[in-house]
Amino acid sequence: MKQKSLLGLFATALLLWGCADDDFTGKVVDNPAQSGDEIIFGSTLANNASEDLKTTYGSRTETGVPVYWRTEGDTVAIFCLQASQPSNHLVRYIVKPQEGDQTASASVTKVNTEEAGLQWGEGEGPSGEHRFYAFYPSSAVKGTTEEDYTGQITANIPVNQMVSRWRRSNNSSDNVEGIDGKVTIFGEPNMQYAYMYAHSKVGKDTMNIGDPISLEFKNLVTVLDITVQGPEDVESITLSNINITATGGENNILTGDFVCNIREAKDNSNEVTADCTPTGNLQAIRNRISISCYDRDNDKFIELKKGEMLNVKAYIIPDNLSNAVNKPRHFEITVSTMNGAPKVKKLTGSLTPFKVNRVLLPPLQGGGSNYWMDDLDPNIYITELSWPGSKMSMLTSANQASTVYQSTDISKQFDDGVRAFIVHAKLSGSTLYASADNNSVMELTKVFEDIANKLTECEKAGKRESAFVLVTYSGNKEWYEDEDDHQRDWFGTLQSTINSMAKDQQYRIFNGTLSSETTLADVANKIIVKCNYNSDAMISNAGTAPMLYTIWTQPYVEGGLPMWWSTPSGANSFTWLYQEVTSVLDESRNACSAGSFSCEASRNQKETYIKEIFQKSVDAYKNDDAHSTWFMNDLGGYYGYCTNDGLLHWGGHNEVHDVAGLTTDMNKLGVEQLQERTENAGLGLVFMNFANRNADGQQYRSDWLIQTIIDNNFKFELRKKGGSSEYQNYNASYSDMGNAIGWDE
Repeated sequence: MKQKSLLGLFATALLLWGCADDDFTGKVVDNPAQSGDEIIFGSTLANNASEDLKTTYGSRTETGVPVYWRTEGDTVAIFCLQASQPSNHLVRYIVKPQEGDQTASASVTKVNTEEAGLQWGEGEGPSGEHRFYAFYPSSAVKGTTEEDYTGQITANIPVNQMVSRWRRSNNSSDNVEGIDGKVTIFGEPNMQYAYMYAHSKVGKDTMNIGDPISLEFKNLVTVLDITVQGPEDVESITLSNINITATGGENNILTGDFVCNIREAKDNSNEVTADCTPTGNLQAIRNRISISCYDRDNDKFIELKKGEMLNVKAYIIPDNLSNAVNKPRHFEITVSTMNGAPKVKKLTGSLTPFKVNRVLLPPLQGGGSNYWMDDLDPNIYITELSWPGSKMSMLTSANQASTVYQSTDISKQFDDGVRAFIVHAKLSGSTLYASADNNSVMELTKVFEDIANKLTECEKAGKRESAFVLVTYSGNKEWYEDEDDHQRDWFGTLQSTINSMAKDQQYRIFNGTLSSETTLADVANKIIVKCNYNSDAMISNAGTAPMLYTIWTQPYVEGGLPMWWSTPSGANSFTWLYQEVTSVLDESRNACSAGSFSCEASRNQKETYIKEIFQKSVDAYKNDDAHSTWFMNDLGGYYGYCTNDGLLHWGGHNEVHDVAGLTTDMNKLGVEQLQERTENAGLGLVFMNFANRNADGQQYRSDWLIQTIIDNNFKFELRKKGGSSEYQNYNASYSDMGNAIGWDE
C-alpha cells in the first residue's frame, strides 16, 4: 500500500484536515456543535506519497526533510482541557491514510474505539474557545496539563539509540535515493523519539457538527544528521559504533527525561513556541548518545565500502533558542571501526533547536593500531573501564595445552585490543613458571616482559595503554609432603617475584597505591597485577607486594568478595564481583556416570551468571558513588560431556572438553547482551576464549565481542575525576552539510 506523507518536519507540515489557519471569521454555521458532541479529526497531506513501509525520514529537499507515516500503528495523543470528556481530557488517535488519494485520510479513529473520544465542552469566552495540543508519538505521553495558555508534555530521549533497520540506496524494494548520488547505507532511526507537537484553538460556536479540527505539526526535538564517508585508501571498513558527545559549554544534557511547554502567544498572533527543559537527576552524566552499527536483521556489523556513505540520525533534547545562540554546545563525534582506532571529529557551530542539523564527516581511513585506551579521557577511573580479556591466556597448541583456549600468543592478543590476561603459575624449585596443564612454558617474568614490551611500543608511539594480569595457582607440589606448605611457598615466591619486577622499570609493574580514585592516567603504560589465593593458610606468611588480592573458593559468589591492595589483610579497598565458571555441563549431550565427571555449573546457570554480572554493573553505576567495585565476567571455558567410543576409559567413557561449542554460544550471548545495553556502566574485565581477530576469532565472533567491549568505553560517559581536556575549534558546520576536514589526531 502506498504511504501518504502526513508529516513534513521543519519546513513542511501535517494538517489534520480542515482549514490551514484558525481564522473562522465569516464562516457559515448552520448546525453548531453542542456540548457533549464528539470532536472529529481528519487529515490532508502536505507532501507526495512514499513507498516506504514504516514511519521514516524521506529524501532531503530544498525546503526540508519530509517524514512519511505508515498505514497503521502510528498514533497521536490529543489533549484539550476545555473538553467535557474524558475526565483526563486526553485521547489517543490512529491516523490512517486513504489509499489512492494523497489529500485525504481514510480514517482518524480512536485507539480504543469503545471509549468516548474528546467531546465538546462549554469552552471559554464568547465563542466557547477550545485549545488542542497534539503530540506524536502518543506512547511517549506520560501526562499533560495546561496552565496560562501553556500545554506541558513529558518525554524521554535514550542514550542508546538503536537503529530500527538498515537499508541501502538504489534498491528497488526501498526506492531510496543516495546522498550526493552515492550508494548510501541509511540507519533508519526509531521514530518513537521523533517527537512532534501541534496546537490549535477553535471556538466551539464557529464549528458545525462534524467539522474536523485543524492541527499543524512541528518538530519538538533537535536532530543531528550524520553522514560518514567510506574509505579512499582501502576497499572497505567495518563500523561498530558512532557516538555523539557534548563537550565543554554549559548545557551538555542531551538525553534523559525532559519537559516541554507548548506556549501560545497572548496577543492573538497565533504564534506557538516550545520550551524544553531537562528533568530528573541533572547531576547524572547525560552528555552522550550512542548509535550501534550492528545490523540485527543480518547479524553482522555494517561494512562501508570505498565510495559509499553511511547516514544515521541522533535525537537530542533541544536547547531553547537563546541558549543555542549565546551558550552553544560543542560536539564530538566518534566513529569506531573493527580492529582500528576510533576516528574522532570535534565540531564547532551551534545546532539549531527543533531542526535537522547535518554534518558530513571525512572519509574513513584504513590501517592503524588499536590504541583504544589512548582515545579515552585519561581522567576516567579504572574501575569504570571495560577490558577485553583472554581466558587462560597461555593455554595454546604451541604451548602443548591439552585443552586449548587461545590460538595466538599474548603479543598478538594485545595487538587485537585485548588488555587483560589470565596466567596459571607453577612453582618449580624457587622459580615461578607460566604453565599449560602441568608443563612449564616459560618463566613468569617472561610473560610480564612480553606485555611490558607491547606497552613500551605504545609509549614510543605516543600512546597510553595499560594491561591487567590475573595470576592463579597451578598445582604440581613436587616433593612437598604438605599441600599447605607448597601453597604458602607459591604465594611467597609470587610476592617476591612481583616485588623484584616492580623495582625494574622494564617490567612496567604498577607500583603506586591502587584505590577507587585511581585513573587511567595513573596507570598509563603500566601493568596492574592481581592474585587469586586459595585459603587463609596460603597467605599465613603474607608480606606486601603491589597486587590486588582475593580468595578463590568457588566460581560465583553472590554479592562478590572483598579485595585488597598490597596485602591480603586489613581494610579492603574494593569489592570483587565476579563469575568465572569454566567447566559447564552440556545436558543436551550424554551425561557422565554419577561421580565420574563434575562441572561447576550448567549452561543455563552460566548464562544466568553472565547476565547478572552485566546487570549488576549497571546497578553499581547507579548506587556505588565510591565506584569501588571491580567486575569480572568470564565468558570462556568449555562444555563437559561424555562419549562412548569403544575404548577403555576410566568409568567406561571418554570425557570431552568442548571449548569451541561454548565459545560460539557465550560470545554470541555477550554480543547480544551488550548491543542491547542502554544504560551507563563499565563492564570491568570480560574474558573469552580465542581472544583474537584472526580466522578463528572471526569464526567464533571473538572479534565482535572484543570490539563491543571496547565500544562500551565510548558508548557511555564513564565517571571520571575532574573534567575533559580543553575543547578545540575545528572547521565544521552543521546546517549546510559543511565538510569536516580531516580526522582529529
